[in-house]
Amino acid sequence: MTSRDILKLCFGNLRRRKTRTILSVVGVVIGTCAIVIMMSIGIGLSAGFQEQIESFGNLHLVQVYGWGGGESKLDDKTLAKIERIDGVSCVSPIMSVYTIIGNGHMKTDNGIIGMTPEMMSALNLEPEQGRIFNSSDKAPLLFGKAIAASFYDPRKQQYSSWDDLEPKVDVLSKFVITNDYNYGTNKEGESDPDDRRELVYIDAQGVGLLANEYDEYSYSCYTSIEFAKELKKTISKANGESQGGGNPQSATYDQAYVYVDDINKVSKVCDAIRTDYQFSTYSLNDMLEEMNKIAHLIEGVLGGIGAVSLLVAAIGIANTMVMSVYERTREISVMKVIGASLKDIKKMFLIEAGMIGFIGGFTGLIISYTLSFVANKFILPIAAGTLGIAGSRISIIPIWLALAALCFSAFIGVVSGYSPAKRAMNLSVLEGLKNE
Repeated sequence: MTSRDILKLCFGNLRRRKTRTILSVVGVVIGTCAIVIMMSIGIGLSAGFQEQIESFGNLHLVQVYGWGGGESKLDDKTLAKIERIDGVSCVSPIMSVYTIIGNGHMKTDNGIIGMTPEMMSALNLEPEQGRIFNSSDKAPLLFGKAIAASFYDPRKQQYSSWDDLEPKVDVLSKFVITNDYNYGTNKEGESDPDDRRELVYIDAQGVGLLANEYDEYSYSCYTSIEFAKELKKTISKANGESQGGGNPQSATYDQAYVYVDDINKVSKVCDAIRTDYQFSTYSLNDMLEEMNKIAHLIEGVLGGIGAVSLLVAAIGIANTMVMSVYERTREISVMKVIGASLKDIKKMFLIEAGMIGFIGGFTGLIISYTLSFVANKFILPIAAGTLGIAGSRISIIPIWLALAALCFSAFIGVVSGYSPAKRAMNLSVLEGLKNE
């Protein structure tokens, strides 16, 4: 028999036993829906965790701290070696200076973070106003939204506050960086007799305002690493302090940023830095990995429950095909008498079982996508409000899961039909005709 003849026979056999076929298909539909929906919830949890962590900062970023480095120093030479680690695309020293930023009578008490323009670009920080500073800027200031909104007039209020993220000053104007706590008041320039600090006023130019809202970059002011070194040296000397947070003269740093292109390589980069240089590292990926372990555990448990449903469906298919053999002994015997090969008979039963699995799997996928849409559209808003579930989707069905479920359901059908097909092959022609 040709393949076309076998397929025609298979469709006809399934149509003649509609009730039994439909019940077997329904079993596969339920099993497929169970395994796909339950695994999609686990995948949705993982994606939700990642979205939540990404809102805290950049998952590609590794923060390196200079303490505990043994003989290694976090200097330009060491940073050049770290940049050669596989997966690292950009490295920048970080220098923080806590100071007062003034603009007219307005001021804010905040830290200024110095880094390279290359790292600013790698972090994909986009300005809402102005631009990102570059290497030719002498004294640039790039404001986060919360910092620009935290300026206040000390003659009218004692502390900074912001109800929104609207800038209180022109971020593209000139600014003054100072250690004068009385800046902007009538006592500006006056120092306490017991205060032996030298008051300094350093001119700076605002170059831009970051578009980021309510993340770590919104609450900082950025400048070039060269200007940060100059600020650290000048203000530390005026305050009579040791130059903590990095020594501009010896070019050693307390902290550095390492940007990794591939998120999957972040852990290896952290391990290499800790092992080779004994520096401490921190990455949001550490938190994400722990949360993903929980999500994968939930995904495995839910998938296991769905697999049990599909196993029950497989038993139903096997039962249908076994009963089909008993009911069709005369048909099978006649096929053998007229010359049908054992291979064709086996193929016919396997195809019938595979069709039940495939049709059930395909129908189950359609229903799964429908349930997933309903969950994301209507259930997620409720779950987010009551259970605090993060993420834009509670259920995600990737293409690989859909294809795997479809192939697995068809495979389950074929496997379930193997034993009945073998029974049909071994059926004695004389016994079959005699029983009829």
